[in-house]
Amino acid sequence: MERNNNFLSVEDLSVEYTSEGKIVHAVNHVSFSLQKGHTLGLVGETGAGKTSIAKAIMRILPDFSAKVTSGKVILDGTDILQISEKEMRKLRGKNISMIFQDPMTALNPVMRVVDQIAEVIREHHKTSAAEATAEAIRMLKKVGIAEDRAREYPHQFSGGMKQRVVIAMALACDPDLLLADEPTTALDVTIQAQVLDMINDLKQEYDTAMIMITHDLGVVAEVCDDVAVIYAGEVIEMGSKEDIFDEVAHPYTIGLFGSLPDLNVDVDRLSPIEGLPPDPTDLPHGCKFCPRCSYAEEACRENEVALTEITPGHWCRCRKPGKKEAPHGNNH
Repeated sequence: MERNNNFLSVEDLSVEYTSEGKIVHAVNHVSFSLQKGHTLGLVGETGAGKTSIAKAIMRILPDFSAKVTSGKVILDGTDILQISEKEMRKLRGKNISMIFQDPMTALNPVMRVVDQIAEVIREHHKTSAAEATAEAIRMLKKVGIAEDRAREYPHQFSGGMKQRVVIAMALACDPDLLLADEPTTALDVTIQAQVLDMINDLKQEYDTAMIMITHDLGVVAEVCDDVAVIYAGEVIEMGSKEDIFDEVAHPYTIGLFGSLPDLNVDVDRLSPIEGLPPDPTDLPHGCKFCPRCSYAEEACRENEVALTEITPGHWCRCRKPGKKEAPHGNNH
């Protein structure tokens, strides 16, 4: 999915964790790119490595248990994996921000919400306390929180309101790149739709590039321009939203769609993907999806499968990509 004028390029990124003496291969040679003003969706099951990719880009992986073993993260021409922590702190919040899945982990429970946002603004802009507070209140209004609630504490807000505060904090310094880690997972459907609309509007207003991490294909349809499907720490299918929704090619992606209810089709049961993702400390040889794929052949089990461009801009990691019935697992 190479394009001209890429604002973000992730090249051959690999991340490993150490747990109880074992090596966890969380992210394995992932590459993708993103333009200003565009949104890339990272889609996959829990544990696929999506959040680890985002944390590697933000450089907030835990020092004691995780390390980036290969790759580059080039943001606006600079490989941010090579700069000092002091330089990276200047970028976080100002050039690159993250909306976390659980807002309570991102908010200080003993600080008023307006002060938390003002602190971010003062960290990156030379403003007075009064100016930072005024700007924080403006950002809260922009996400639908009235000024008379700005001086309340996080515990006084509902889940949806807390998520709005986190979004206001992430956007307070007009970042060039926004990483959204399942920002609507904990919200009910009505609030989820409102938050997605708000993120879309703010992204367009500020021309922000965004990576949306989700396992919800409905969210992808709502906000993403491009999609990378992640499985066992690898990109297994990648392309425009239209490629993924209309010309789906990988058995795993087909299985994701087969797990969704379709109001236009009368079926007794959905077709979920049987089995579980592989143990990241002991990944299969060959195709990582092979143990769950009913189309697998001997060559799939024995040989690595390269990510191949099957049509312009549409990439797939499968020996025989193409439309199939939703796959059922097997016992290979």
